[in-house]
Amino acid sequence: MRIAAVGADGPIVVVTLPLSAATRAPGEYAIWYDHGRGYARVGEVVTVDECASVVTREVISSLGSTLRAGQTARWSGVVPSRPEDLELPFTTVNIPTALGSAPATRFDATPHPSKPSTWAIHIHGQGATRAGPLRGIPVAHSAGLTSLVVSYRNDQEAPNSDDRRSMLGQTEWLDVEAALDYAREQGAQSFVLVGWSMGASIALLLARSSKHRDLILGLCLVAPVTDWRSTIIAGGRNARLPAVLIRLAMHVLADSSLRRTIQLNETIDLQALDWIRNGSDLRIPTLVLHSAGDKSVPIELSRQFSEAHKDTVELVELPATPHTLEWNRDRELWESALAQWLNRRTDQSRYSYDLL
Repeated sequence: MRIAAVGADGPIVVVTLPLSAATRAPGEYAIWYDHGRGYARVGEVVTVDECASVVTREVISSLGSTLRAGQTARWSGVVPSRPEDLELPFTTVNIPTALGSAPATRFDATPHPSKPSTWAIHIHGQGATRAGPLRGIPVAHSAGLTSLVVSYRNDQEAPNSDDRRSMLGQTEWLDVEAALDYAREQGAQSFVLVGWSMGASIALLLARSSKHRDLILGLCLVAPVTDWRSTIIAGGRNARLPAVLIRLAMHVLADSSLRRTIQLNETIDLQALDWIRNGSDLRIPTLVLHSAGDKSVPIELSRQFSEAHKDTVELVELPATPHTLEWNRDRELWESALAQWLNRRTDQSRYSYDLL
């Protein structure tokens, strides 16, 4: 899209953009412009001109090159986009994994004298980067948690596997397990896992298979994939693919003789990645943040997941918005829900720790 105008509306700077469902959506977003050399955070809608098909929004802040009319811009829901945008101290660390060194971003919290050291491990989704989970860092920091935002194989930041293919979390969790190893070596005594989309699948696999699973206090799952078969079917329908082609795709993923046609090193066990019907071993307190506007991962899956785990799963439904944009649409509700849930988890952790 092209920036139509940049100006002022009283004391605030505003930018005018082509009108679309994305650019008129309530909340906070970002635009990248000048071939990625400039970045601006945009807030609430100021005006909408249906006749001219433009929308004017507040500019909260901008960095890099000057924001000007006529520039080509890219709309993004990844806000903040860089660790330094949070204005919190951070360091970049490297996690040793079986495939090589995987970068992670560490935000240290001030230790609490009466609480064990709890770390929040933030796990991005498929096709995303470490920038996506930054939205959850301030809440974790305020709750006294050190945060580690991790990368994993084939995400364009961590080392690649031989086949360079996504395994839908089935192997990626091993790299996050290495991050838990690192955190333990650095003094972490317990964990909260914050998983976004496929990152939620990874968090769930860690809850099942990690050697540190007894130290996991809780899972926060944002727009989570809790059943890959249903998610693949939904994606196929959105793309208007024939049902037979969708079924064939899932068969290829699971068939040892056919997987080589798509260059997979191993088959994917979709049944094991179904936490609605096959997740009876999940007994960790879990918060789900999801929106009914999500077409990529239907919220009905989160409702079924919550129903299947009534004793442990709390589902918070946010206003309608596309996949993983719940924070952008209603930051206050998203952050308050996570903050309250985190405080309950860490308070219980302190109580259990005091009994030791």
